[in-house]
Amino acid sequence: MSTIQQTETMMSLETFDKAVPDVMLQIIYAMRFEIIFAGGFLLLWVMGQCARPRQSSSAARAAYKTKQLGMDDDFDSAPRPKSLSSARARNATPANTSESGISAQRQSPPIQKDLVALIHGQPEPCQLRDVSWLFPKLIQLCQTQAQRAVFLYHSALDANLDLNKAPEQEREQLILALVTSMIRMSLTPEAMKILRDLQKREIPISHGIITSCIKLCTSKHSFKECIAIADLVTDMGKELASDKSVLSCLLFSALESGAYHRCQGFFIELRKIGAPTQKDFWNMIRCGSHQCDWRLLLNLIQEMRALGIEVDNVIYNTVLATCVSANQMGEAQVLLDEMAKSEGVADVITYNTLMKGYSKIGKMDCCFKLYELMRERGIIPSQVTYGILLDGYISDNEIDGAAKVFDIMTEEGCPMNTVLYTTLIKGFAREGKVDEAMRVYGKMSGDKHVAPDLITFSILSKANCDVGRLEVALALLNDMPKIGLHPDEVIFNNLLAGCAKDMRADLAKELYDKMIQSNVKPSNATFSIMIRLYSQCKMLDEAVDMVRIEPKKHRVALEPRLFSQLIQCCIRARQGRRAVDVYELVYHLSKPDAGMLNSIIGMCVKLNMLDTAAEFLEVAAKHGGSVDVADAKFLLEAACRKKKTVCADSVVASMRALGMPLLDH
Repeated sequence: MSTIQQTETMMSLETFDKAVPDVMLQIIYAMRFEIIFAGGFLLLWVMGQCARPRQSSSAARAAYKTKQLGMDDDFDSAPRPKSLSSARARNATPANTSESGISAQRQSPPIQKDLVALIHGQPEPCQLRDVSWLFPKLIQLCQTQAQRAVFLYHSALDANLDLNKAPEQEREQLILALVTSMIRMSLTPEAMKILRDLQKREIPISHGIITSCIKLCTSKHSFKECIAIADLVTDMGKELASDKSVLSCLLFSALESGAYHRCQGFFIELRKIGAPTQKDFWNMIRCGSHQCDWRLLLNLIQEMRALGIEVDNVIYNTVLATCVSANQMGEAQVLLDEMAKSEGVADVITYNTLMKGYSKIGKMDCCFKLYELMRERGIIPSQVTYGILLDGYISDNEIDGAAKVFDIMTEEGCPMNTVLYTTLIKGFAREGKVDEAMRVYGKMSGDKHVAPDLITFSILSKANCDVGRLEVALALLNDMPKIGLHPDEVIFNNLLAGCAKDMRADLAKELYDKMIQSNVKPSNATFSIMIRLYSQCKMLDEAVDMVRIEPKKHRVALEPRLFSQLIQCCIRARQGRRAVDVYELVYHLSKPDAGMLNSIIGMCVKLNMLDTAAEFLEVAAKHGGSVDVADAKFLLEAACRKKKTVCADSVVASMRALGMPLLDH
C-alpha cells in the first residue's frame, strides 16, 4: 500500500472515530425521554422489591396471608391437624413469630388453627354457628375492628346461624354492639341493613337498641337514617320508646332532613309524655317558619307562655318575620306591642323587620312612625334601618322623603356606606334630578370610608347621558381607574347610548374600540345601540358591515330582533336593496321566523315600497322560509290595488314556490 493510500486510510479512521461519538450522542439525545422513563421505572421496581415483607417460613407466610385477609390470629381454637409436619411446627417458634411482625414482648400461644382457617383466614362453619364462640369474638371486634366484625357476622349468617336460638340477653348485646359501632364509624347504611335483616328474620329489637341508634344517628347528623329507624319501628308494629330525648332527636332530625310534615307528629307524641323544652319549641318554630305557617307560630308562643317557658328575642323575631312574609302586618304589629312589654326583647332587628314589611306594601308613613317609635324607646337605628327608609321612599317615587332621611343621617352623623349612597343616587336619577345625584356622588367621593362601585357609576353615567351630559359621563369613566374599578358592559352601553342620542358616531367608535381593548365582550344590547346610532347618523353601510363582521369576531349570536331592527332602519331610509341584502344575510346565519317577515311586509306596504316587499317574499321562497299565508295575500292584494302588475306577478310566483293557494283576480 502506497504512502498516500495509508494516509487516506488513517484520515478515514480518524474521521470515523470522531463521527461515532457524535452519532451516539445524537441517538441518546433523541431517546432521552425513553431512557428517563426506563430509569424511573427501574428505580420504582427496586424500591418495591425492597419494601416487600420478608417471610422466612411457611407458617409466617400463612400468618401474613391471614392478616391480609383481615382475620384475627385467634379466631380458631380448634386443635391443629396431625398432618402438619414437624418442620412446619418448628417454624412456628417464638423466634420466627417475631420475624412475622408480632411483638417480642408478647408471648404467642401455640398455633392451634385448622389448616383451612390458617390458609384462608376463616373459621369453620361449625364454629360460626357456635354462639358461645362467635358472640364474644364479635363483641370484642366491634370495639376495635367493626368492619371485620360485620364481615364475620354476615359469614355466620351465611353459615346458617340461627339467632332465634341464641340467648336473648347475649343476642341484644351483640346487635347493640354491631349497629352502634357502624353508626360511630359513619357507616349508618350498614347499620340500617343489619336492622332490616333482623326485621326480615322476625328477630325482636329492643327499645334500648332503638334508643341508642336514634341518639347516635342524631349526634352523627345522619338525620334521614334516624327517621328511617323510626319508620322501621313502626313497620314492626311497635311504638317508639316513651323517652322525651328520643322524640326530641326525631323532631330535630325531621327538621334538619327537610321532612317538615313529620315534625308535627313527633311534637304531638312529645307532648303526651310531658312538657316540651325550649329547644323543642325552637325546632317547631323553625319548622313553622320554613312552611310560613304564622298561625302555628303564634299558637306556639302562647303555649310557651302558658308553660312558663322563656320566649327570647330570637323566637319573637322569627315569628315576626314569618308574619311579615305572609303579609299579616296586623298580627305582626300586635306581636310587637307584646314584645315591648318585656324589657330587652324587642331590638333593632325587630323594628327593621316590621319596617321592611310596611315598606314592601307601600305604607311609608307607618314605616317612618316605627322609626320614630324605636327612637323614643331608646333603640338606636342601624344602617339597615336607614336603608329601608331610603329604598322605600325611592321605590314609591317619594324623593323628598328620601332626601329628608338623608339629611337626618347627616345631622346625626350616621356612618354611610356604598349601598346607602347608591340608593339615594338612584332615587335622584329616577326623578331626573341629576344635579342632586351628582351632589351625593361628590359627598360620597369625599368620604374616606366609602368608595363608589360599578352600580354607582352605571346609574350616574346613564342619568347624565339621558339628559345630554355626555362629557360628564365620560369624566366619570375616567374616574373609575383612579379607585381601582374597570368599566363593564353596562357602563359602555350607557355611554354608547349617549353617543347615539347626541349623534356622535366618531366618539362611539372610539368607545367601542376601548371596550374591546378592555376585554369587555359586546352583547346584543351593544349591537342594538350601534345600529340605532348608525341609523340616526345615516351610516347604514357601517351598520351592515358591523352586523356582518363583529358578532362573528366576538362569538356573539345575534338575536333575530337585531336583524329586524336593521332591516326596518334601511326601509325607513328608503334603502330597499340594502334591506333585502340584510334579509338574505339572516338566512346564512339562522332561519328567520314568519313574525319577522310580517313586520317587514307591513312596513313596506305602509311606505308604498311594494317592489321591495316582493323581493323579501322572493328571498323567503328561495330559501324555503317560514311565511304566513295572510302576509303574502295582503301583499298581493296591495299590488293589485295599486295596479303594479310586475310586483303582483312576482308575488304570485313566490306564493306558488311556497305552495300557497292563490286568490282569483
